[in-house]
Amino acid sequence: MSSVIEEKTMAAENEAEILLLLAAFYNFNPESSSIDAMKNVDVESIGDDEVRECFRKITGYANDTVAGEESDPVIELKRDWTKLFRGVSPAYGPKAPYEALYTGDKGTKLFSDLTQLYLDEGYCGYSELKNRQDYIGVELDFAGFLALLRVNALNAGDSAEFDRLSEVLESFVRGHVGSWFPQFYKEAQEHIGTDYYRGVLDLTAIMLRLT
Repeated sequence: MSSVIEEKTMAAENEAEILLLLAAFYNFNPESSSIDAMKNVDVESIGDDEVRECFRKITGYANDTVAGEESDPVIELKRDWTKLFRGVSPAYGPKAPYEALYTGDKGTKLFSDLTQLYLDEGYCGYSELKNRQDYIGVELDFAGFLALLRVNALNAGDSAEFDRLSEVLESFVRGHVGSWFPQFYKEAQEHIGTDYYRGVLDLTAIMLRLT
């Protein structure tokens, strides 16, 4: 494998890994095990300065936690996750991160379009995650799924499929999650309670800009 292909593959792998990690941050209420996993991230090995700074926020908080699921930092994260991502009330946090809430799409076309796109690419994660097709965690999971398929295409030497998947990924980000996330990001800023989720939101913004 040439150095150019190796670099391209590594970049694609990193993109897929980060997108899927971001999806997990939004999809799952934090537990001690997931927080402990962040302690093992080798932050200083991350080449991109902006991405590295985001991980510093996340891992910095994780390293300040103490063992035990009911420790105060874990409870604080659970509260922050609920406030930011579940749309409890307008006074308590931002609107929940669902595309329809930010685009004003009140019909069924958005959901049918997303479902068809997911099925066309062989993605069924939204049903496994038991959430709406337009939830940020589902949309990021699909983006990560596409990014992982791109890695598989590179490993198989299928440049045509890599290019096709790249176009699908770019179009999806531009037309869906990337189109409304900036508004959610703006609304969420005044409600973030931990550097952990500040890092998550900042990293999401960076990845959607790069994708």
